[in-house]
Amino acid sequence: FLRAMLPLSLLKTAINTPILVELKTGQTYNGTLHSIDSWMNMNLTSCVLTSADGSEFWEVESVYLRGSGIKYFRVQEEVGERVKAEERDGGGRG
Repeated sequence: FLRAMLPLSLLKTAINTPILVELKTGQTYNGTLHSIDSWMNMNLTSCVLTSADGSEFWEVESVYLRGSGIKYFRVQEEVGERVKAEERDGGGRG
């Protein structure tokens, strides 16, 4: 599927696109990535928060997630393709 790439390159390219983030607590956030910093702290907008056991859901207008609490994230495949194209065309690193 996608070869290994720097997470920050991927996340910076994913700004203003849908993202799924699972925290170490098991909670998941599905929303739009609004901003990211060099510590992988991120702001999401228009989120749906799912409880760790999957039994409860909340709509959240915006949320700040600390990078140290993130277990994993998933972005759309075309975001990865854009990062690969930028690297191939001599773009910068994240």
